[in-house]
Amino acid sequence: MDQSAAPWRALDDAAPAQPVASAPPDDRRALALLGLAVAGALAAAAFVLAATSTGGTLAVDVAPGRSAASGTSDRPPAAGELVVEVVGAVLRPGVYRFPRGARVADAVAAAGGYGPRVDAGAAGQVNLAAPLTDGQQLRIPSRDDAAASTFAPVGTAPPLLDINRASASELEALPGIGPATAAKIVAAREEQPFASVEDLRTRKVVGAATFEKIRALVTAG
Repeated sequence: MDQSAAPWRALDDAAPAQPVASAPPDDRRALALLGLAVAGALAAAAFVLAATSTGGTLAVDVAPGRSAASGTSDRPPAAGELVVEVVGAVLRPGVYRFPRGARVADAVAAAGGYGPRVDAGAAGQVNLAAPLTDGQQLRIPSRDDAAASTFAPVGTAPPLLDINRASASELEALPGIGPATAAKIVAAREEQPFASVEDLRTRKVVGAATFEKIRALVTAG
C-alpha cells in the first residue's frame, strides 16, 4: 500500500493554518481615538443645542388687588411695605404693595400703565417722581372724569371751583353739570351770589344727586 496516499499523509502534507490577520497596534489605537473624538463631538453638539434652545414663556396676569412682585393685597403688610390703591385711567386698577421709597411711576407701571381713556393733559400734571405713601389712593385722570380739569399733582389738594366766579365752561367740567345746568348756576348767581355751596340745593339750582357729586369740588367765595 502506497503510504503517500494514506489519509494521515494528506493531513501531514496539508499547509499549516495561517493566523488571522489583525490590524497593527498603531491602527487600533487610531481607531479608538477617532471613536472617542466622534462621541465627544456628538456630546458637545447635544449640550450646545440644549443650552441654546428656547423654552416656552409663562405669562402671568396681575389681577386687580394683586401685585406680581409683592403678592396679594389681603395679607397684612410686611414691615416697611407700602399699600397703595391705584384707580382711574390705568389698565388694571387695584390695590398694590411696594417697598419703601417707591415712586408714583412704580404704581402706574404695576397697574399696567395708562389706559386708553387717560386724559393726557391732566395726566401730564402727575408728578411721576413723587414718593408713594402707605394708604394712599393714586388717581390717574380719565377723559370720563368730568372734573378732570381740577386734578392736581399727587400730594396736593385739588383747587376748589368758586361757583360765584367760575366760567360756564369751568362749571361744565364738574361731574353731572351740563350746559343747561351751568347756565342755570350763572343765572342764579347773577340774581344773587351764593352765600354757601349749600345754596345750590336750597335754591334748587341742582338736584340732590348732582349736588353730592360736586359739593367737595366747589366753594362759594
